[in-house]
Amino acid sequence: MHWSLLLSFAWLYLLLWTLLATAIASVALFALFVAHEFGHVAMLRWRRIPVAGITLSGIHGETSYGYARPQDEAWVAWGGVLAQLAVLVVASILAAVVDFSNPLASLIAAPVLFVLTKFNIFLIVIALLPIGPFDGRKAWTAIPLIRSSLRRRVRVNRAPKLTPEQQRELEARSHVEASELIEKLTKKTDASREDA
Repeated sequence: MHWSLLLSFAWLYLLLWTLLATAIASVALFALFVAHEFGHVAMLRWRRIPVAGITLSGIHGETSYGYARPQDEAWVAWGGVLAQLAVLVVASILAAVVDFSNPLASLIAAPVLFVLTKFNIFLIVIALLPIGPFDGRKAWTAIPLIRSSLRRRVRVNRAPKLTPEQQRELEARSHVEASELIEKLTKKTDASREDA
């Protein structure tokens, strides 16, 4: 953990204005940071790339890893955001279920759900910025990679499909042409031996 992670406590205090709510929200924010980084780790494991380490900072974290191809880096970058989106869905369901008329539930659930919903959306937007150390720099490279992959598939799909009869005819013709080519090469080799 980097010392700048403590700045998140100050940011939350500016939003919530009470120490107790800020302390509760800080735990939720730390859990959200961990979920984001473990989203990266899950993608790295799926793509069979070794994980070197995780560092948590003030508003973002960093998961360092071994060599990865550009398409793997794009998957890894999206892994953190997908983990945050999963947390957002679960927190939104919980927000609909929690009874905020109960003072104790309101005291604990309100700051936690604030962090896991509204502040989470803010962090997703920050993470997807295509600048600096944020995931967006690598995540948005997925668009040109997907486009080029689709173009390759379209080219392959446009290739004419052969019927079984056409395949047999093509194989027979290839066999005859290969035999003729081998025969010509052996004649040239025999002729060059006679000249020598």
